[in-house]
Amino acid sequence: MPRHIKIGLIVLAIGFSVSIGFFVDIVGRVRSMVGSEKETAENPFTPPKTPLYKPTDPPMPVKIFFPTADDSILLGTEDGTIFKSSEIVNRAKQILEKLQAGPVLGALEPALPKDTKVDEIFISNKGTAFIDFNNTIITNHPGGILNEQATIYSIVNSLTYNIPEIQDVKILIGGTEKESLAGHILLLLPLQMDLSITNVSPPAEKTEGKKIAQRFP
Repeated sequence: MPRHIKIGLIVLAIGFSVSIGFFVDIVGRVRSMVGSEKETAENPFTPPKTPLYKPTDPPMPVKIFFPTADDSILLGTEDGTIFKSSEIVNRAKQILEKLQAGPVLGALEPALPKDTKVDEIFISNKGTAFIDFNNTIITNHPGGILNEQATIYSIVNSLTYNIPEIQDVKILIGGTEKESLAGHILLLLPLQMDLSITNVSPPAEKTEGKKIAQRFP
């Protein structure tokens, strides 16, 4: 075989080997990327959500308070259902989730500004629920005394009306105390249920509690 043909064949072989190596490398990278995406989709780096109730927990009817479009009352209610967890905090979280989701009925309006989230909940032995919201509850709030009152008492009434163990609610924002939400209603002290701005009667549990307190001061 002539020398120049041998050299040509050697060059072709080397080129073919380089091409194969390059192809294998590309395929490997593509597979790695696909595998990585699949792994991320199947195992996202987010902690699993802790269940707020057990399968054996019974359903529990609740009334969730929302602002109304009616000028005669500030807050109306929407009937809903949660599960009666033995953990009071879990019941409170279920109620707040419904409040965050907003009303189903067209006559009611959202209580919380868009993207408002609950960061933490703690309930003291004295029955005070400490609810820590993210800063969006302030930054996205439309302002105005009635809007502020509606937002605050949608939270307070929804919790105190449905959970007898909660006597009052302390609202925190961004992990700290704030003087107010929009400049009108003080948040420095825990707030109790106020049904004067609704058309709802007090729940039986609260009424009985007041009678007992009056009888045995």
